[in-house]
Order: sequence, then C-alpha cells, then structure tokens
Amino acid sequence: MAPLPAATLRVSPSRGWIHASLGLSLIFLFLPWQGWGLWIRPDITALLLIYWGIFEPAEMGAGKAFLLGMLSDVAQSHVLGIHALTYSALFVLVQYYRPRILSFYRLNQMLHVLMLLLLTQWLEGLVNGVLGYAWPNWSWWVIQPLLGALGWPFLPRLLERAPRPAAPPQSP
Repeated sequence: MAPLPAATLRVSPSRGWIHASLGLSLIFLFLPWQGWGLWIRPDITALLLIYWGIFEPAEMGAGKAFLLGMLSDVAQSHVLGIHALTYSALFVLVQYYRPRILSFYRLNQMLHVLMLLLLTQWLEGLVNGVLGYAWPNWSWWVIQPLLGALGWPFLPRLLERAPRPAAPPQSP
C-alpha cells in the first residue's frame, strides 16, 4: 500500500496563527459599533472558539475560552464574567458535539453552529436578565447567531489559508 502524498495530509496551523486570529476577533470588538451595527454584529470570537475547538482541540481549552470571555467582557464593558461563563460553556458543548459536527459537510455543520450560537446567546441573555439588566429585543436573540452561522462555511476557507509550518522532508 502506497503512502499518501504530503499534499493530501492536513498540517495543523501554528499556535501563532491561532492566537493571532483570536486576537483579531477581540480587536473586532473594540470597533466603535453603534445603532443597528450592534444588533447585526456576529460574535466572531465565539465562532473562532467553535472553529478552533473543533479542528484544533489540542490548542484550545476551557482556560483559553474563559480568558477570551474575560477579555470580551472588558472589550464590551460588560459585567466581568458573563462572556467567560458563556464561552466556557460553549467550549464544553463544542467538545461534546465535536465528533458529530465533524461527521457532516460544512453546510450541514452550519446548523450545529447555529444551535451552539443560539445556546450561547440564550445563556448570556439569561445571566443578564438574572442580574437585572433589560431583556434585549428579538433581533439580538436571533440575528446575531443567524449571521454567525451563515458565516460558518466561509470561516474554514479563510483560516485554512493560514501560513503553515513547513512539512518535514520526505524520505525516498
């Protein structure tokens, strides 16, 4: 049986690329969003957490998810810990559903991503409601997760173009 050519094997991206993408998602939160832009802005950090949690689980962890949540809370001036809780729960759900999500094509994965994003929004809204903040309107509950899920098929195309470490030379 002949070995597979190196071009067909998937090479993991570098840690630097993973951390740079997560850092860019946090910078995305610092943009001056106003009015309707706040309601249609997908949670890019949660999408990247889902992506890296599915395709590079060894590089992600609940600790990184918690740290990303804390940084997201600081970036959005939220109560410290709301996003940390939701991102940690999201990471646990991603690891639970990872084998199932990987068994589907990208477009079918979109439905699972939508479910994960809706659960994340629901948990965040529930915690905000328990803390006494006003309940967001329906667009916050539906539009942000829907736009995030619609962006899912394009996210792997962007992230798989990452600079990869050089493949080891093949012996003859």
